[in-house]
Amino acid sequence: MSKTLMEIYKSDMSEDMQQEALQVAFLAVNLYENENDIAVYMVKEFDRRHEGTWHCIMGSSGYFVQHQGNSLILFSVAGKRITLFRTA
Repeated sequence: MSKTLMEIYKSDMSEDMQQEALQVAFLAVNLYENENDIAVYMVKEFDRRHEGTWHCIMGSSGYFVQHQGNSLILFSVAGKRITLFRTA
């Protein structure tokens, strides 16, 4: 099965950061099958590349997060729902 289907549902990130999130997620879902491993990879990459503290939620259960401005994206890659955001 191809792991290339990507869709952004909501974001307040810049276009460049959105593309970076999609690229990092694409790599993560091709490296790992376990959602926890994907989330850990996403957080480590964004912590390394950008300041602040990053968090990643896998799945579509109900939740509410408070985030730092211009740092939230809700999207899917290969059918996996991902929320990535930064806190202070």
